[in-house]
Amino acid sequence: MMKAILSLFALMVPLVSAQSLLPLGWDPALAGDIVMQRLFRVSAPQVKGAHDAEFVCVGERAYIVEHDNDVTPGHGAGVAMYCVLTVVNMKTLKVEKTHPMATAGQAFANVTLPQAQVFVPRIIRKDEHTLRTYFCSKSASELTWYRDFDLRTQSFEDSIHKAKLKTAAGTFDMEPRHFHADAAAQGFKRPAVNHGLYIFDSFKEFDGKRYVALNNFPGKQNALAVLLDDFATFEIIGHYNEPQSQQLSESAVNRLPDGKWMAIVRNDAGNYHFTTSLDGKTWAVAEPKPFVPNGLNSKPTFDHFGGIYYLGWQENTRIQNCGRSVFNVDISRDGKSWQRKYRFESPHSFQYPTFHEHEGNLWLTVTQSDHAGTTDRIMFGKLESVGQFEPQTGHKRIEWPAPTPDEPALMKAGVKLFNDRDYVIQEIPDQVRNLAFLRTSIEKIEVKIMSPGTLFALTPTIRPQAAAQHDALIKAGFSKVDVPEAQLFPGEINRVSLYRKDVKPNERFSFKKLVVLVQSDGAEIAPLAP
Repeated sequence: MMKAILSLFALMVPLVSAQSLLPLGWDPALAGDIVMQRLFRVSAPQVKGAHDAEFVCVGERAYIVEHDNDVTPGHGAGVAMYCVLTVVNMKTLKVEKTHPMATAGQAFANVTLPQAQVFVPRIIRKDEHTLRTYFCSKSASELTWYRDFDLRTQSFEDSIHKAKLKTAAGTFDMEPRHFHADAAAQGFKRPAVNHGLYIFDSFKEFDGKRYVALNNFPGKQNALAVLLDDFATFEIIGHYNEPQSQQLSESAVNRLPDGKWMAIVRNDAGNYHFTTSLDGKTWAVAEPKPFVPNGLNSKPTFDHFGGIYYLGWQENTRIQNCGRSVFNVDISRDGKSWQRKYRFESPHSFQYPTFHEHEGNLWLTVTQSDHAGTTDRIMFGKLESVGQFEPQTGHKRIEWPAPTPDEPALMKAGVKLFNDRDYVIQEIPDQVRNLAFLRTSIEKIEVKIMSPGTLFALTPTIRPQAAAQHDALIKAGFSKVDVPEAQLFPGEINRVSLYRKDVKPNERFSFKKLVVLVQSDGAEIAPLAP
């Protein structure tokens, strides 16, 4: 009897193993460490802030586009932002050359760009000799442009051209207002915004057509589009914005084995949401899924390599209190049952990755930083040979050094402002100079008053795109102080106004991005537990 049971068990083990896509004992965090140890910086030495790279591979070269600035970590440097194309030799793993693509105010042969931020570059191979790059110029009439790169001469053409958006109402210059009007005609209720329309997901080909996700980040609007054969016109197939009670944006799209479309969508109100469509036109109301239990508001990825789906998502876990410091890549054959292949954990953040296959290998770009989650460089390297599992024997986890303790949080020039950004104080009103403030996340502050006194608050002055919390402060009983605004840290949107309130013990306050609270006259505040 026992022999029969053992024989049955022996038969069952291969069946169980066959159902798994992972080798026995596979450690996804170690796998992530192995990959991170061979990544190298492709952002130029003078770059201080970089973000959101895309790339294509041709022959032995990778062509990587990114937006940079030479002023400050992060990607809020306004007109200092510019776009470049970097050529990397994948055999020598070295940067060959960085080509300027577009910058604010640049004069091309046929048009001069306005003095406005240049942002969110994308790239696709148009034909045998041409790469087409796209970028957004964030002016009052925000436009998406394209510029071609000649593979033979390794140079950009002198002119740029307007991308087009095809909707049910016609074909227009690619501007946010036309994107919004098409969604509004189908029941979208959010107000229109005049900026924020981006080509977001990687280009993916199905049935000879090139598909991509579009989004308007501030407008919380998403759609599936097809890039027409002119490589200039994006035709909207269908919108997916429900439920509008959530804050959905920045999606990644793919097709499942049965032909159904599926999108994973960032949610600034909580966890990622998923939506599906039979035809790409009509989409189900998005909802969270149990295989992504604790996602963070950041870019996802959804790819298909070697017959396997790769789903990438940012986990709401912090390494050494760094924002966007954990990124998971799960794999599946059917898009339903998922297993963890990679877990990237880094106190330098691991965010906005992009994965592409070339000649049997998977390569990636990723945004990282030494500044607690801000974005200051693009890294590049090999992920794997398609579908393979790199041996882990002999490898050890990365031992990250302990973080340097933060300096005291006092209101004076050069002091770090936030736990999850590297911004430092530039200017402050005289009324709060040298006073203690509470250093928290830039995204949110929640406090309890421990001792009475005066509480000052700094928040951006109301202007377009500024994270001003004037209304919330007034509602909480603060009064605006009649003093000149100050440049708290770089960027026009970060010029701040001053508010004050006499506070009593046990009062509680909660503010969204961006408020800095400063203690005076004996007031003491303590952060509330998350």
